[in-house]
Amino acid sequence: MREWLAVWSPGPVRGRVGLWFAFAALACTASLSAGTAAEDMGLLDLAAVLQAAQGVTAERFPNADDVLVDDHILCRYQEDGTALTLDDTVVKILTEKGRQDNRTLTRHFTLPFSRADFLLVQVIKPDGTAVPVDVAAQSRVMVDRSQMGANIYNPDSKVLQVTIPELAIGDLVRYVAREELIKPRVPGTFSEYQVLEYTSPIVHYLYEVDGPRALPLRSIALKAPVGDTVAHSVREAEGRIVQRWEARDVPRMYSEPSMPPLYTVVQRLLISTIPDWEYLSRWYWDLSEPHFQHSEAIRSKVDELIRGVETPEARLRAVFRFVSQEIRYMGITVETEAPGYEPHDVVMTFENRHGVCRDKAALLVVMLRLAGFEAFPVLIHNGPRKDVEVPQPYFNHAIAAVANPDGGYTLMDPTDENTKELFPAYLCNQSYLVARPQGDTLRTSPIVPASENMMHVETHGRIDAQGNLRGESVLDFRGINDNAYRGHFSRLQPGERRRFFEGVVKRLAAGGRLTDLVITPTDMMDTETPLKVRLGFEADAIAVSNGTTTMLPVPRLGTRVGMVNFILGNAGLRERKYPFVNEFACGVEEIFRYELDAGLGRPVSTPAYDPIDTETLGWNSELRVEDGRLTGKGSFAIHTVEFSPDQYLALKETLKTLELYARKQPVFRVGAKDTEGADSILEQSITEIDVQDPHTWTTLRKVRRRILTYKGKKEHAELKWDT
Repeated sequence: MREWLAVWSPGPVRGRVGLWFAFAALACTASLSAGTAAEDMGLLDLAAVLQAAQGVTAERFPNADDVLVDDHILCRYQEDGTALTLDDTVVKILTEKGRQDNRTLTRHFTLPFSRADFLLVQVIKPDGTAVPVDVAAQSRVMVDRSQMGANIYNPDSKVLQVTIPELAIGDLVRYVAREELIKPRVPGTFSEYQVLEYTSPIVHYLYEVDGPRALPLRSIALKAPVGDTVAHSVREAEGRIVQRWEARDVPRMYSEPSMPPLYTVVQRLLISTIPDWEYLSRWYWDLSEPHFQHSEAIRSKVDELIRGVETPEARLRAVFRFVSQEIRYMGITVETEAPGYEPHDVVMTFENRHGVCRDKAALLVVMLRLAGFEAFPVLIHNGPRKDVEVPQPYFNHAIAAVANPDGGYTLMDPTDENTKELFPAYLCNQSYLVARPQGDTLRTSPIVPASENMMHVETHGRIDAQGNLRGESVLDFRGINDNAYRGHFSRLQPGERRRFFEGVVKRLAAGGRLTDLVITPTDMMDTETPLKVRLGFEADAIAVSNGTTTMLPVPRLGTRVGMVNFILGNAGLRERKYPFVNEFACGVEEIFRYELDAGLGRPVSTPAYDPIDTETLGWNSELRVEDGRLTGKGSFAIHTVEFSPDQYLALKETLKTLELYARKQPVFRVGAKDTEGADSILEQSITEIDVQDPHTWTTLRKVRRRILTYKGKKEHAELKWDT
């Protein structure tokens, strides 16, 4: 499914000393004295930095664990795109958490693109004493183990960890680092990405770029500026252009649950010498096309797959299904031209029956072309949309596309082995670039509407006079629901699948028991057969009764299954600064019918609900009790993949309403007629208490009473509230 290639990152994101600088070392130099490093290799005026650090206190920064006191980065690039960068940074530790966060410095790097080393790592005590860290003794280089979770292996994807053995609150961490960019990802180009706002305050930050006039920066964008905290200047000398971005007194940001990645929403700088996205499109086509030479075995396989298949869509799906399911998702990165981007020869992928995303995409492109389609490889960023103003080659996934007559594309992800969908919903609303000989622009993948990602639930059952429940439900999984649940079930044994639904039934009703379970298809790889589940269930004494009056909690499976019920779990904040990301639009539709025993009594109150229909979501529910049956239908759909901060406020109000609706239940009464001898009937009484602090709260009471007699009118003609 999703693939995060080690060399396909958002770009070298630098900013904060110990945590932000995304370089790594091929080799580490011997420890140098503080004085020598400061005089010979550093960029900072250490005396000025130490003086500035004295003003960095917990009182001045009460919510910070550490503070970036100063950071000077100087990057000098050449006409061929190679570059040399020197970074001199100082951070002050204010809390125990800050100390723990800075004790280990972790860097990811991939050969053969860059070579880097630490020229200096030291701890500066409050009295100014510099304690050097023996980098050679305190560091280790490992193969990046995280890539194994994606079934890919690149022996040149590595992690460097450097441990600072002695660090205390009030200390400064300083390092001087050097990075040599030996091989740009796109030959003859240079691009960078700098984060100028983080979860730590920034006192001073200077980023300089020194480039040749023959290869100037073509695109520059400072996004999400924080006031006037960043100043820009330019100077030219000796055929080179030096640009400076200087940030001062940037306050810390606060991360929020389910927000986009930090580097995409905070103050950030993007620069690039690449003229446009079409340039990158042509580059990736030229890189991929030499690996498209097919064999007779591949041609024969295509002929076999489409033989007798009449419609173009059916032929396309036949080829897609083969590459998706018969070519295993795994591989080893050994390319030389552009590791991480360059696909293997399609013949190798076909014969080995395995490959990573770019390999499977390339094979799918070739086989689709042999089947008569105009197909192309595609780079897509599986994550937040890219900043379109600055073309940069940082993508993390490869898929395929077929050109449509209307100028659009049919997108396909052959790495997803457990879905019948050509393009999974989790890749919607993301930036992609189709590789074509003449070039193409950056596009955004369409949002799959909620109507195509619905879970359908139909339930029939019976509730007897004691409130005992027996029922059967049919669950029809569609779109992202099919994709997510099928993928999960494919990794479970039959017993584990049964335990999964036992948990669902227990959440349906207290003491619920699963009595029957049938899942189709039995082979989860049979993606042409829709995923459906039929389950039987029972529960004892679900009704709440005092002998004459009974409240009946309505058993609803639609609130227990379906992706829509899980994607709003992090909506806990009252308000937000950053968008709330839920990834895909989806929903659930449910109908149910329960036969009711006459012993439950006559219905005296049946809840009514007002429908909700906004630009971001829709909800409606109907409930009826008549002719001895409890029937209902409802739907809940989220129409967006991301809520803006204003939309989030509206979402919170909607969730409050839904929580209130969830507490409404039908009420039954046994015995005399409900209204006999009554002057009024209390139909609804709801009390809501909003606690602001230990001493302040607001009480909201909602009452609905039906007046039956003159006496009832007199008794309730005045509203009284005790305070």
